[in-house]
Amino acid sequence: MAIYKIADLNIEISPIYRETEKRLRPFLSKDNTALFSVCINPEELSKQTFEDGTVCPAHLAEGTLILTELCNRILSEFDGFFFHSSSLMLNGEAYVFTAKSGVGKSTHSSLWRRLFGDRVTMINDDKSIIRRSGDGFSIYSTPWMGKADIGTNTSAPVKAVYVLERAADNRIERVSTGTVFRQLFEATLVPSDRQGLSRLLSLMDGFFSGVQLFRLYCNTDIQAAQLAFDAAQNA
Repeated sequence: MAIYKIADLNIEISPIYRETEKRLRPFLSKDNTALFSVCINPEELSKQTFEDGTVCPAHLAEGTLILTELCNRILSEFDGFFFHSSSLMLNGEAYVFTAKSGVGKSTHSSLWRRLFGDRVTMINDDKSIIRRSGDGFSIYSTPWMGKADIGTNTSAPVKAVYVLERAADNRIERVSTGTVFRQLFEATLVPSDRQGLSRLLSLMDGFFSGVQLFRLYCNTDIQAAQLAFDAAQNA
């Protein structure tokens, strides 16, 4: 088994498929000591591959199972939770965009790259982990970066989170966690046990109560990125 550093944690993973190993490779750790191991058994893999009567490529099914297992372990022991989002780093701070699938998280992130150019580093375009870091929270990339596979093995303290809504005109409002809680909760992996759910809710409360949270009504004009950035600087 190889050891990979994901969310600043050394994790031993033994991928079955070459495609999975290739995806994990940029996260290889130089350390030879792991905090925990993730191992997918053939029965789990077979079930995931043929879930809901549809056939999923085996290496994609394996990736889903690995990510789910490591996120569950991070939630239970390492003060972190999965967050479906597109995230980027600018001036050493992370800006995080979440929305229902198809609304345009990736499109909005691309506007920031157009606006700020090389000052922007993409963290992850789809599947990130948020962990408590010191007195605050940071967002970490994972090897799974969405359809366009955009991201880097990096992390940054979170400056702001945006819940995106499509609109003809751009406008933004500062919101409370309760106002957009359903959207935020739908972006996580929800554990099936009560103890895990309680831990997730506690972490989410700690994170979202201490970070700038906005609802951004936006179109695909580059001014949407400028509006979002300015709001975080002036809040």
